[in-house]
Amino acid sequence: MRLVTTDAIVLRTYNLAESDRIVVCLTQSAGLVRGVAKGARRMKSRFGAALEPFTLIKLAYHEKENRELVSISSTDILKSHFNLNLKPEVAEVLAYMGELIGEFAPPHEADERLFRMLAACVDALASIDGAERQLTRYFEIWILRLAGLFPDLGACVDCGLELDEAAPTVVDADLNSYCKNCQPHAPSQLSPEVIAAIRGSSRLSPVNFVQRFQLTDQEDLLLSGLTHRLISRAIERRPRTLVAVPR
Repeated sequence: MRLVTTDAIVLRTYNLAESDRIVVCLTQSAGLVRGVAKGARRMKSRFGAALEPFTLIKLAYHEKENRELVSISSTDILKSHFNLNLKPEVAEVLAYMGELIGEFAPPHEADERLFRMLAACVDALASIDGAERQLTRYFEIWILRLAGLFPDLGACVDCGLELDEAAPTVVDADLNSYCKNCQPHAPSQLSPEVIAAIRGSSRLSPVNFVQRFQLTDQEDLLLSGLTHRLISRAIERRPRTLVAVPR
């Protein structure tokens, strides 16, 4: 039995038996981990409030070869966000992020960039009021990008011609971009503002992204339609927690 210690973000928990919980975490060094926290539902549990969703913790657990569930030994709170779940609109965004992490993060496979991206998005939700819509788009773009599912919009997919960032970009249903000579029949069009936001997400932190880009309702609707289509295609269904973020 191997002992693993790593930073982790709690995604969600489930009741197990009379006093235990199953805990789902995204860890820094081991990817997505599901474990049993024995006695976590007791009044004097040693885990305390460390298993609240989206708490950043120092996690220690034992794992056995060929067993999916690990045994959680200890948890220490590094950063708590207990107040976030008191805001319904923020709680809905967090639930959505947690579901997508569960779908896209392979079990026990470390992804440092995914861990840092989620942690930064949660911190941004905690520090900026009313930024749920922008941060949701940022998160969607990044989780698709890290999975290799977000197309490069810098050049025509057919001829390779570099596209002008200041001009509207023609895309098809798969978000492949085209020049005017190669564009398909009945294409969609992304405005320079939407393209700038997509490109800006690759180099800006969540906080800086929110400060830099304020998409109109129409632009956000177009961008969310694209990201939702790519996500639904990847997981072969519509996310259960996908909600309409207030505009």
